[in-house]
This record gives sequence, structure tokens and C-alpha cells, in this order.
Amino acid sequence: MKSTQEIPGRVIVTYGRSMMALVIAHSLGKQGVEVISCDDVDLTVMSFSRYVTKTFVHAPIKDDPQQFLDDLEEKIRRFAPKDDRPYVLMPVFRETELLAQHRERFEPLITLAAPDYSAIRQVHPKDRLLATARSLQVHIPQTWDPGNKQELEELLPTISFPVLIKPTDQVGGRGILKVNNPSQLRREFAASADRYRHPPLVQQLVGGDDYCLTVLYEKGQRKASMAYRNIHRFPAESGAGSFRETVSDEPFLPVADALFGPLGWNGIAELDFRWDGTATPYLIEVNPRFWAGLFQSVASGIDFPYALYRLAVTGHAPEPNAATIGQRTKIPGLWLFGAVRSIAESDKQYTSLSEAWQKTQDKIRNREIRELFRSLQESSSRRSSLGSTLALLRRVIRQGRSAKNDIFFRDDPFVVLGVLFVMASLIRHRRLPPEVTRR
Repeated sequence: MKSTQEIPGRVIVTYGRSMMALVIAHSLGKQGVEVISCDDVDLTVMSFSRYVTKTFVHAPIKDDPQQFLDDLEEKIRRFAPKDDRPYVLMPVFRETELLAQHRERFEPLITLAAPDYSAIRQVHPKDRLLATARSLQVHIPQTWDPGNKQELEELLPTISFPVLIKPTDQVGGRGILKVNNPSQLRREFAASADRYRHPPLVQQLVGGDDYCLTVLYEKGQRKASMAYRNIHRFPAESGAGSFRETVSDEPFLPVADALFGPLGWNGIAELDFRWDGTATPYLIEVNPRFWAGLFQSVASGIDFPYALYRLAVTGHAPEPNAATIGQRTKIPGLWLFGAVRSIAESDKQYTSLSEAWQKTQDKIRNREIRELFRSLQESSSRRSSLGSTLALLRRVIRQGRSAKNDIFFRDDPFVVLGVLFVMASLIRHRRLPPEVTRR
């Protein structure tokens, strides 16, 4: 975004375990905004960031949404500024819809940086998007919405294969399956309905490549946008992008405007498209929240977190920069998988990393940063072990040096240790470290 006067304030960022939250913290912190992070686990990557002043734990939203709301309200009251600084709640992931639904509960206390609940319900879950797209004549693949097995049988003569089975309320490609014939469709439809407790959509598989359009609208007027494509995905069929490149957003903007303009959209969103490079792109999905490729957007010059903050505080989004076409980034978890596996398989290196993690978390909890550096310097054996660990990482990083990496922030080095230990523990023990899972 183009240079504007800073508006210092305090922001509570949810879903602190995610790299999306870390990107938001960097964006806001560099603009002089104080960041507080929360999650339903005690230690996250945000616990190690220099741009986060406090963290707190709340009840799991999935298990106890009411307690989640109660916990969040209590902390919002506790951390409210004593002066007249802006105070913003910025949801990151699936909690966005729930918080938007309870906007009236929170907005006397804090400004919620999320679209209106009524607008969200027009595009999410996927069956709601289907109805809205049809009513607004937005370009989507042919899609069927059978409510049960009998309706599926009635629709089968109209279905041309291959098609995709799509659960209505899952994220990150979870549950999406390609099916090639009626018998497979019957079987997978029943399995999906049973697993996700709701009949899935059936959607025509269209040709072309996958593209993501990321946007910010101010009361139905587009204020910022950029698009990227996933050069590599994981899983390959329907997973998130692991290596991305910024492309022109021009082909996708008419579809987005046709959807979000009539809805009076006010906030950020991400739209998935399928496009063959010639015809009108097909809209596949809308995520009314931040997206996994947020680092790609910011690295390309479109600072969505700060623009959203400005929109929440002033009612107006700042004038955007032009996105850097051709910018590439890589997702760290998959890029570093090989190096982390080597660490996890080495008892000596894993033990050293675990000891360093424990010492680091104790010091950071107590804000003893100087003592942390001193203790690391005094231990030559720990320094040697960590050095060999980092050497493994550097070799992998050199393979993609031209692409920016959204773990290795030069000005925020401790987040690497947190992410690395969690990943190594998952590979070695197939579970999170107890200090991460314990509330």
C-alpha cells in the first residue's frame, strides 16, 4: 500500500498457530500497531515473534464455541487500551464467521475487522455460494446439489463425467474427490455425506489451471486485489499451493465485482478460479477470510492486513500499490520437509533441538531475551548442534533462493525454532509436543 500516516493501535489476532497470523503480525507491527495473539494452544509461532506483545489461550472453537466467545470477551475487556487508541479484533480463519455472527456482542468493546455476517452467508458454505452465483449469474462450473441418495439418482442422467465431490464446509481441499463414473459417484457421495454429516456438492470438472484472487472491498467497491497461481500443490490433486507465483488479476476481476458489488462486501476475501487462459474464468470457491497464500500477497506489494486495519479504523482503505507480477514464494512446511525429517531421525539433533526449544520458551515466557542470548552463547555444544541443524536447512533453502520464504524472517528469527520443533515432533512422534497441546 502507498505511504500513509501511521495509526498506532492495538489489535487482537486470532489463530496464532498459523503462518497467516504471523504475516499479519509483521504487517501491523512494522506500522507501529501493537499485536496480541490468541489460540486454543499455549505455544504457537506467534509466541516467538518480536512483533507480538502478548498471547493468551481460549477454549477450542470447534469443541465449545460458546466458551470460546466467553473467553474472548473476557480477554478483550482485560486488554482494552486505557487511552483512545484504536482497538481491533482481526479474525484469521474459521472463527471469522462465528465472530461476524456475534458482532453486536463485541463491537461495543472492540472493532471487528470482518465482513457482515449476512454477506458471508451469501458465499459460504459452498452450497450458499452456489445459490448466490446462480442468482447473480456469476460464471461457475455446472454444479448439482442433491440432498440425498434418491435425488442423486434422479440427477445422474444429467451428469457428465468426470466430476468432483465437494463437501460444503471444508477447507484446504479436504474431502474433494474426482470421480469418473456413476457407481463411483454413488459410493463416494454416500461416504462423504456420512463423514461430513451433510450431502456434498457434485461439480463438473472443468479444464484449465488453478488461480487465486485476493481482494479487499469497501462497501462493495474494490480497493485492492492481486492474483497468484500455484506452481506446485500438496496434495497434488486439491491441496494448498506450496510454490506460488503472482500473475495479472485482470481476467478475474469482473467475476469478483459481479459477486461482491451487489453484496456490499466490506473486508477481505479470497476467490479460487479455474481458467484455461482464454475464456471467462470459472469461479470455484470463495473464502471469506484470510488465505494460506497471504505471504504471497504481501511479498507482492499488497499489504492486505494493514489495509484491512485501516478500513476497520477509519472506514476507508488506503490507496494500493500495483502487485509485482512474477513474484514467487514457497510454503515453508513442505519446502523444509526433507530437512526436518533428517533432524527428526537423528536422536542427537532432535534432543538438542528439544532442549533449545524448552530453554527458549521459558525465557520468552518471562521476556528474558538478553538472558536467552547469553545462555545460548555460553553453550558451545548447543551452538554446535544448532549450527548443524541450521546447515541442513540452508542447503534446502538454496534450492529455491529466488522465492521468498514465509518462515525465515531476518528481523524475527525465533519463530524458526518454534516451527521447526513442532514439525520435527509431528514427524517423529506423530503428535504435537505436549507443551503445544496442553492448555
